[in-house]
Amino acid sequence: MQRKLADLEKLIEAFVQRDLSGALVLGCSDVETLYLSQLLSSLDERAGADLYLTFDAPVPTVATFVTAVADSLALRQDALDAGMRAVQRPLPAPLPPLTRDISADPIARMHALVDHALSLLPPGDHHLVWSLVPATISDKRGFGALAEAMLQRNHPRPLRIILRDDLTAPHHLKLADAWPDERVLAHAPGMVGGDVEGTTADTARDLSRPTGERMQALLQLAWLDLGHRRLDAAESKFRGLARYYEATGEKPLQALATGGLGDVQRARNELPAARKTYEQGLLLVAGTDALPVTLDLFVATADTCLALAQWTDAEGYYKVADQLASKLHNLYVKSDALESLGVCRLAQRDPRAAAAVWQEVAALCRELDYPKRLASVLGRLADVHEGPLSDHAARDACLKEQADVHARMREEAQA
Repeated sequence: MQRKLADLEKLIEAFVQRDLSGALVLGCSDVETLYLSQLLSSLDERAGADLYLTFDAPVPTVATFVTAVADSLALRQDALDAGMRAVQRPLPAPLPPLTRDISADPIARMHALVDHALSLLPPGDHHLVWSLVPATISDKRGFGALAEAMLQRNHPRPLRIILRDDLTAPHHLKLADAWPDERVLAHAPGMVGGDVEGTTADTARDLSRPTGERMQALLQLAWLDLGHRRLDAAESKFRGLARYYEATGEKPLQALATGGLGDVQRARNELPAARKTYEQGLLLVAGTDALPVTLDLFVATADTCLALAQWTDAEGYYKVADQLASKLHNLYVKSDALESLGVCRLAQRDPRAAAAVWQEVAALCRELDYPKRLASVLGRLADVHEGPLSDHAARDACLKEQADVHARMREEAQA
């Protein structure tokens, strides 16, 4: 596998540096895409003035994927703006309104995002490497149409587009393979066989590799252990990693490993211990700019308090999670946190406050096209209108909309 990864790295570097703009389509399984995303991140770190932008969010629908891309680009630009302010240079323009308009055509939004990212390049002979490599592709038809539009769009000289296709149902990989000129390339790297865990373990044991890379592989193994409920093995790895990152002073990664230990404790139903562990993780990231890790820890702490029926504490943590999710433009996590916040308020015998929060979540989910969460919160609203609020008309409206949402989800699953 390492040879194939090295070959893929050389292919991508040659594609980026060639004197021809265009697109590269890579046929990858979901597992291989994890390695592809890591490889692109590694190239980004060594890229100099070239701008690598990699988007690996899943594709439940193409509209939600484009929104995730916009959110990620906004965060990247926030960091760029901070650097510009520090040297007192003019700030680039913000994201165009079209990119945030969830009612607009997703393809038009994606084109606008690419064009905006091109405007962020510094003067000189630099490249924008725009990589759409979603972890999973549920909306294959929608993402296929988006990818085809990316292949056909105008490619200015600095632009390099990398697209993932799903090998279980290839679409644009075939288009790229049959493309009439060299502007569009196709490749199926075949990076991994069945023993992904063994390959990651080999990386962790390979003393010739940098220690940081080995620790990252060990962290992946810890999550695999947790996913397979090998809880003792996961605990041992997370504890060792937390000690390592404490010694190196990498507090965000120490907090991440500490959060993993809390996840192990939650899996064992050791909820009071898990809460304490998550709160230790929060102390580690306090005052850092590791907002994604901080958000994950606040949600985990809130969920644990909710499971312990500690309603007031859970509500407090969910409120902070809501604020952080808004700051990070992660409106999906915001919706999840607010739904649970409503549960806390209902448990504290305030059904009107709970309904008000759930109405807010429902409106947000309609804007986001987040059907799973919308269906869930509509069910909660129907229950509260059936019971304490005794509003049967509102209950019936919620149930009707919930049925419509479920029907649409079934249709999309069968498409």
